[in-house]
Amino acid sequence: MAYILKVTYSSGTNFKQSLKDSSQLGLCEKYNISNGKTFRVRERADADTDHYRVTLFDKVGNAGCPQYDTWYVFKNHVSIQPETSGGSGGVAEVIVINATSGLNVREQPDTSARELGKIPNGSRVTVYGEGKDNDGFRWIKVKSNQWVVSEGWVATEYLKILSVR
Repeated sequence: MAYILKVTYSSGTNFKQSLKDSSQLGLCEKYNISNGKTFRVRERADADTDHYRVTLFDKVGNAGCPQYDTWYVFKNHVSIQPETSGGSGGVAEVIVINATSGLNVREQPDTSARELGKIPNGSRVTVYGEGKDNDGFRWIKVKSNQWVVSEGWVATEYLKILSVR
């Protein structure tokens, strides 16, 4: 079962590589997350009375540091709920290619739709659902908590399939 982790603490929180206080950790051992940010969680467990140990679907970390998918997070700073959307059909992991200035993520499968964010070239992204044809492009829905608030649409010509689940 997948979960959705949402940061609920007004000042945000840190993902940490150990149970030490954040002030005792170096730049590459913690990752600051703002209030309202969400992540898809593959596994969660109680690490101690104050922390969860979570394994994310995507690896995250600070620029110039190793990217990790397993972190500790302070329980009082987040909400973790079972994922209720998405289903299992048509899920794949892809990598963004040929988008040197970043791949636009749009609210609808249309080049004139509102831009929700950009996914950097070379990034791995999870795609969901059926594709749609519009504006001369094949579009697919993506979820990536690193670059998009929730989910949006991208043109598939900029993607290369890595695996299908």
